[in-house]
Amino acid sequence: MQINQDYVLILGSKPNSKFPKFKVKKIFSANGAAARVKDYLKIYPNTIFEAIVGSREFEKNLEVQKRVIESKPNKIIARSGFVNFDNYNFGNIEKFHFSSNKQLDFQSKFFKFGKLGVIFCESYYEKKILKKIMHILLSFKKGIIGGASTGLFAILYALYENKDSKIIVSGIGMSGGGHFYKEDTNKYSNRSNVDKKLMQILKNRYKDRIFTLDKELDKNSKIKYLQV
Repeated sequence: MQINQDYVLILGSKPNSKFPKFKVKKIFSANGAAARVKDYLKIYPNTIFEAIVGSREFEKNLEVQKRVIESKPNKIIARSGFVNFDNYNFGNIEKFHFSSNKQLDFQSKFFKFGKLGVIFCESYYEKKILKKIMHILLSFKKGIIGGASTGLFAILYALYENKDSKIIVSGIGMSGGGHFYKEDTNKYSNRSNVDKKLMQILKNRYKDRIFTLDKELDKNSKIKYLQV
């Protein structure tokens, strides 16, 4: 089966999201969306698969942890802290970590105004001015500026790792709501507000390489809709 080398696929956890109707070069998943990969691999087996997780989400959310482990990725990447993946049943695969500072440095390369742009967008996690200020101050105190959701972070990582490929996004809506597995809906909705602001300052040379199978994401972020 011929692989379309021009595309890599990012899978999020939005319910009822679609797959492209061809085999891509590589798949990336965000947190528990790793469980969706097996359905794609039934149609297009042996596709390279890299799972990206938030370190705290992976360690504390047993449902996410179970889904990622059972998905059997070829590589796993943790953001915002170290996870000792040797304590889990991943076998002999490649493992990579972004510390909280390094994940912020990494994100800042993709957005206008660098770190300041990411920090400004992070304030949109809250709606009221006082809460925005308190959120940013608390984030600095903890040493963690989250910025992009793990879904958007997966898109950025795919852009970085596949510099000559286009990115197809499926299951990342940036509109709040929930996942196909149980999740903290308020937390997801707040982070989606940050994502939408970040997409407004994403550098054009990156945004031009991203396509979506979801008309809602096309509307929310102006990412180009791909008819497949």
